[in-house]
Amino acid sequence: MPDVSSAASPVPRALATPVQRAIAEHAHRLFHEKGFSGASIRDIASAAGVDPSIVMRHFHSKVELFARVIGFDAHFTPRLDGPLDTMGRRLIEYLLDPEHEEMRRTFTVLLRAADHDALRQELVDVMRRLMVEQLGPRLEGPDATTRAWLVTAQMMGLVQAWDAIEQESVTEKGRQRLVRLYGAAVQQLITPAR
Repeated sequence: MPDVSSAASPVPRALATPVQRAIAEHAHRLFHEKGFSGASIRDIASAAGVDPSIVMRHFHSKVELFARVIGFDAHFTPRLDGPLDTMGRRLIEYLLDPEHEEMRRTFTVLLRAADHDALRQELVDVMRRLMVEQLGPRLEGPDATTRAWLVTAQMMGLVQAWDAIEQESVTEKGRQRLVRLYGAAVQQLITPAR
């Protein structure tokens, strides 16, 4: 198996074994070269020098592998820490940061590929783990889990719409206005006015 443990690797360091890292490194490359739909588990396994069943044993599904390789955990989980009263703006500011264009583009590819029932369910499971299970317990009120799902849906919707919005050459001032407006809408779900 090729050595893929370079220090500049885009693969999250949290992957425990050399086999996991090899699979993730090759998956990362293939997802970028072929897109989510074009990179098969079989292609990834072949590139990593392992059987496809090994890929599934370590990552459970193609969507889970994609989410781990792209590092959605690293992107979103830390944003869910900190004070609730400013979380809406922080989440949207992070999401629209020009430095996170690659993450938005990658997430958009995944969302657009979710036109099959099985893939859509896997995406829902990943979003449940990354967002809802992290945010829901922090929210107050009997509808906390529903509101956590709505925050997730608002963020996913913004990512999908951003390509069209950005086509209109959003200036930094315009981006900050969007952060303020959309952040306030998300904040209303996190800490609803009583």
